[in-house]
Amino acid sequence: MRMLSLLGSGIALAALPTLAVAQIPPDFARKAQMGAPATISANAAIAHIDAAGKAVHVVRQGTNGFTCSLIPDGSDAPFCADAQGWQFLADAFTGQPKPTSTAPGIAYMAAGGMHYETPDGEIVMAPGANTKMVQEPPHWMLLWPMDATSGLPTKATGATYIMFAGTPYAHLMIYQDPTTLKL
Repeated sequence: MRMLSLLGSGIALAALPTLAVAQIPPDFARKAQMGAPATISANAAIAHIDAAGKAVHVVRQGTNGFTCSLIPDGSDAPFCADAQGWQFLADAFTGQPKPTSTAPGIAYMAAGGMHYETPDGEIVMAPGANTKMVQEPPHWMLLWPMDATSGLPTKATGATYIMFAGTPYAHLMIYQDPTTLKL
C-alpha cells in the first residue's frame, strides 16, 4: 500500500461532497468494490480520491460503516476499510504524525496491492533511492499501532507480519484472501 494523501484528518466521510457519476471512470465503483468480499462491499460507501491524493468525494453513500476506494498511486489497488480503519489510513496518507483512530480498524485488499521495499526486505512508507515496488497478494489488515517487539516478523516473508515497523503506522498484515473468509 503506497502512502498518499487521502483525507484531511478528522474529516467525516458523510460530510464530503458527492461526485456525479460522470466525473469518474464508469467502472470506478465496480473496481473499488473488489477490495472486499461482496458481503461488505455491496453496502459500503464508495469514495473517489482525486489524482493529487488530497480530496475525497463520496460517489455512493454506504449503510454498513465501510468505505471502498482505489489507491491513487497508479496501481489503483482497491481497498475497503471500516470507520476506524479509514481514519487510520487517512491519517497516514495525509502525513499526520500518528494515527488518531480510537480503536482498532480493519481494511481489506482482496485484489492485493503494492508496497515499497528496500534491498534487504524492509518495507517502507515511501519510495527511496534503492526501493522497488513489490506486489502483495490478497490480504487484510488490522490497523492499530503494533509494537515490533511482539515477536512477529517485520518483513513480508510469511502469512502475517508487521508492516511499517518502527513507525507510528506499524500495523498487522495478514496475507489471506479476504474473499475466503466467512463474514
